[in-house]
Amino acid sequence: MDSHNKIIQQVANDVFSPMGFFQKGKSRTWLYDCGYCFVQVEFQPSAYSRGSFCNVGIAFLFDYFGGLNETLAFDFGRKRILLGKTDFIEYTGDDEIFETQVFQLANNALKYAKWLMRFQSLKYGNHCMSRLIFSKWLKELLGKWNGPIYDYYNAAMIKFLLGKLDCGRRLIEKLNSLKLESPFKEWAEHSYSEFCDDELTAEQARNKVCSMINRRRNYFKQKGSFRKMPDKNFL
Repeated sequence: MDSHNKIIQQVANDVFSPMGFFQKGKSRTWLYDCGYCFVQVEFQPSAYSRGSFCNVGIAFLFDYFGGLNETLAFDFGRKRILLGKTDFIEYTGDDEIFETQVFQLANNALKYAKWLMRFQSLKYGNHCMSRLIFSKWLKELLGKWNGPIYDYYNAAMIKFLLGKLDCGRRLIEKLNSLKLESPFKEWAEHSYSEFCDDELTAEQARNKVCSMINRRRNYFKQKGSFRKMPDKNFL
């Protein structure tokens, strides 16, 4: 392993492990388990030089489609962490300087990650997603692009987990009303059929979401890179 990768992994482990994060395999990614989502800290390499960017955000564990269920994305709050005014720290051969920079970058990332760790509370997650949906509505009124369509779905799943059946349905109805192309169209239609049945109860909707979360959790648990993931189901 290159010297700069060793430094990144050691420093990141020192900063994030005491806070309850686990390293994904031997990668440069650390995860904090919130049950229905992960807080994800990624020390992203550059294709052009040795060093690192750092990205932090939420990865939800809801059902999507295709290969999206087999990986983690930045679904909410993705932020490129800065060190001063730069978003990339380059390794120039001086281990001591680079280690100091990585430590500072990691601590900046942790400050932001601590805010996202509050997503452990579904009520807090719902608060943040509700604000996001309101922002999307305002942008739509102004004729502006209002962000990924997944936002409606993710916000709906949290509503269902909280027993807010009608609120969740309205978001799924909004998703299904959008002019989408394949495979998004089929995914939206499937979500509509799953959650907008008039006979569906709030408890049944919640159980559906819990089942999808646990399916993805079990999928990741079987992968060697997730052996440090807490062994628990989402209830």
